[in-house]
Amino acid sequence: MKQRTICAARGGGGGRCWVPLLLILGIFLGLADAQARLTPRDKRKDNAAADAFFATNGVVILRIEIPEAGLASLRKTPRKFVSATVREGDKVYEDVGVHIKGSAGSFRGLDDKPGLTLSFSTFEAADYFHGLKKMHLNNGAQDGTYLSEMTCANLFRAAGVPASRATHAIVELNGRKLGLFVLVEGMEKQFLGRHFKNPNGSLYGQSAGGDVSDGLERMEGNEPLTRADLKALTAAANEPDAARRLEALRKTLDVERFLSFMALEVMLCHWDGYTFARHNYRVYHDLDTDRMVFFPHDMDQMIGGADQAIEPGVNGLVAQAVMRTPELRAAYRQRVGQIFTNHFQATVLTNQIHQVVQRALPAMKAYNPNLARDFENNSASLKNRIVARGQGLSRLLTIGPPQTLRFENGAARLKDWRKEPGAGGGQMDAVTHPEGKKTLWIKAAPEGAGSWRLRLPLEAGRYRLGGVAKAKEVATTVADGKAVGAGLRISGATEPRKKQVTGSSGWEKLAYEFDVASGPQEVDLVCELRGGKGEVWFEVESLRLVKVK
Repeated sequence: MKQRTICAARGGGGGRCWVPLLLILGIFLGLADAQARLTPRDKRKDNAAADAFFATNGVVILRIEIPEAGLASLRKTPRKFVSATVREGDKVYEDVGVHIKGSAGSFRGLDDKPGLTLSFSTFEAADYFHGLKKMHLNNGAQDGTYLSEMTCANLFRAAGVPASRATHAIVELNGRKLGLFVLVEGMEKQFLGRHFKNPNGSLYGQSAGGDVSDGLERMEGNEPLTRADLKALTAAANEPDAARRLEALRKTLDVERFLSFMALEVMLCHWDGYTFARHNYRVYHDLDTDRMVFFPHDMDQMIGGADQAIEPGVNGLVAQAVMRTPELRAAYRQRVGQIFTNHFQATVLTNQIHQVVQRALPAMKAYNPNLARDFENNSASLKNRIVARGQGLSRLLTIGPPQTLRFENGAARLKDWRKEPGAGGGQMDAVTHPEGKKTLWIKAAPEGAGSWRLRLPLEAGRYRLGGVAKAKEVATTVADGKAVGAGLRISGATEPRKKQVTGSSGWEKLAYEFDVASGPQEVDLVCELRGGKGEVWFEVESLRLVKVK
């Protein structure tokens, strides 16, 4: 039977055939959409749009819609992209790739508050998000301020180290309000093009504990996948001779940027980064210089210790190579001072945080006043940590480089101790005891603790700090929940003192053993008095550090 075209009558017998017209229109729109997907994107236009987006430091509201089949897939295989629709006001993005992100601490399932990665190229979405090809939505599971990533990344970029830009988003998933997220630009070829003339080199990522010697996953790059760049860097870092190691590192590593990268990881206490944990980093082969460049990644657990050492123990292979090379170790320490002076200015950083919060509040208040209140209140935590870390860095830099010990028959004499009176205002001095012994004297204040301290760079091994002390009317009850009496320890130690002197005593031997897992590592030795009462004398000649093994 001949197919009939259905027409809509108009007037007395005239008609218009709508189906063919709609069919033609559909074909035309489909071809136009296909042509838009095939047309090369204007990179300059995308970059300008992304620059403008991050310059606002505001907050966007994103409504993500995932079909039932996609939801089922994410529950089964969270890392596998599914297709979604993303709405930002009246703007609609179709065919956006979405998967769940996050590691052990931050991962949340689909029915909780999942962190998400959004890709606008996986399914060839017709448009990018404000020029961004890829972005992440971090759920704040390990950063209740939602400001750490942005603040720390700004510092890295100011010091010349590539780092992702960040802002804020309020997210809904299939109508369910998930709350506040940190929106972070993805590290892919578009990101590389902002920081390098040639973005076609290999960009490597890693799993937890993966170093440059461990066959890292390549995330971007047009080079043959031989990992020759990583192998050359590994060989340079492992070179046993210091002079040849320095020469090899300068050929394979962007040393200047790595010094800044490492300095900021230490200054910002990025314990889960490359320097300490060989985690949360990217490394790129810059084809123009034929050297490797390190980037920070996932900076949600930062600035946790005001007094963390400037020259701590490090685990990253390249970081260890720096600390074992005298010229680079000195240059690293100098870089810490430069960055502290030029960029780590607590007043400037806290004012920047205040400005970001104030710009974001109107949109948050309009969406959820409680969300806005919590965001503003929680920002104080990061500000306080920045101020405390700034004060700690200032003290450490004022003290100067640690002295180098000379071990004779496995033991070294200790001198040049410095005073740390503590908040309570106790009295301290280097005095001669009535019995004729040269001593380090501490008289307790009603509150707080006083200590003499000595910073040293130590190689890996087990050590024993020993000495002789005499107490007079020292309190015998715990004053602050940490320790009591007079004793020896190292700063930041989790192992408690096993012996101390309290009450009034004769000259008693004290000892404290500890391990240095990797070296050279900066360690703060401590002779202290806690308890709020009494006084103690540590005999200077008796203070020794013994390398047990």
